[in-house]
Amino acid sequence: MSYPANRSDKLLRINSDRLWSRHMEMARIGAIEETGSCRLAMSAEDAEARELLASWCRQAGLDVQVDGAGNMFAVRPGTDPTRRPVGSGSHLDTQPHGGRFDGISGVLAALEVVETLNDEGIQTAAPLAVVNWTNEEGVRYAPGLLGSAWYADLIDDERLDGLTSVDGTYFKQEARERGWLGHGSEKLPLEAFLELHIEQGPILEQEGLDIGIVTTVQGLRWIDVDVIGNDAHAGTTPLDQRQDALLSAARMLVALNEIGRSYGSAARVSVGQLRTATNGPSTVVGHASFVIDIRHPDAGTLAKLSEECGAVCQTIGETAGCAVKITERISVAPTVFNKRCVAALEDGAIKHSYSYRHIASGALHDAANVAKVAPTAMVFVPCRDGISHNVKEYASPGSLAAGTNVLLHAVLKLAA
Repeated sequence: MSYPANRSDKLLRINSDRLWSRHMEMARIGAIEETGSCRLAMSAEDAEARELLASWCRQAGLDVQVDGAGNMFAVRPGTDPTRRPVGSGSHLDTQPHGGRFDGISGVLAALEVVETLNDEGIQTAAPLAVVNWTNEEGVRYAPGLLGSAWYADLIDDERLDGLTSVDGTYFKQEARERGWLGHGSEKLPLEAFLELHIEQGPILEQEGLDIGIVTTVQGLRWIDVDVIGNDAHAGTTPLDQRQDALLSAARMLVALNEIGRSYGSAARVSVGQLRTATNGPSTVVGHASFVIDIRHPDAGTLAKLSEECGAVCQTIGETAGCAVKITERISVAPTVFNKRCVAALEDGAIKHSYSYRHIASGALHDAANVAKVAPTAMVFVPCRDGISHNVKEYASPGSLAAGTNVLLHAVLKLAA
């Protein structure tokens, strides 16, 4: 449902031209093709992007701090020394074949909020913090959401100390050499946190809406499925005497898709990786494995969906004479965002007469980690054709401005 309201020209608004120019300038770092970006976490390109952000923050009068996981906090003082900062931001690192907006828009929108307040001479009671979380994408260093996970005590110092990249480089060593590693385990406590992000899906654009107010982040489970049959000769083994693991896996994939569809539009069931132990054109496959990616915003439904997906794989395997081994690799509970933070964003959309809806995030975000230690919410803006993690990713200047206006209103409300 969308919610219109009467527009008022007296409302405080951000500088959309400045916001867009910041995007285009940042996009020149690690540029690929005509519209893409490649800035992997703690690469030379990521370090250059961080330095550019830091220079803009210092020009805006902010104190740039870096913590023990490389997270950047650019702090604007408040008038009340007893208040903790109200933070906003996202991440600057990208996918290898990524775009100019995923994560970047959230960081630059947070900076634009501060710059608008500077322009208008407005001071907040609580300090404000522009945040750039480290390694959200998880490409060179696993897991993803690394910086926010460490911040929320989901990853401890010992694990961070031992973390290496795909090429064997220690995270802390590289972060230190790049100049983006703080000292110790001290973390800047936040009073609240807001994250602007492109939707990374088609719903807002298809429904013609300006804004998505994110109320939940879907829970996630990854289930490893091993299907064990018997290798056999494709020319000599009759069809009715085979234990074909690949054929069984194919039947499972179709059944899993049907189960996902039966749970309604909020459910997500996907298989993006299928491997076979043999890869010959004349061999009946004796061992196949795949990973089921299951997501849902309701914890109970997620558990039921996972159980049903596992059961159907077992049944299909038994029918084909194959053994099936099922193990859970990852289980992330759904995140429900703070009602006060959600209301602040919703009030901003109404005040600016933006059409909006409540929406669940199908992708994981740093905000889901931060929500475990501070009141948190997110605002989505539409992206063209729902495309993300792609050089064709695009959010219009108008959409970015609308989302940042909502963010500005919510930050003022929370920091007042």
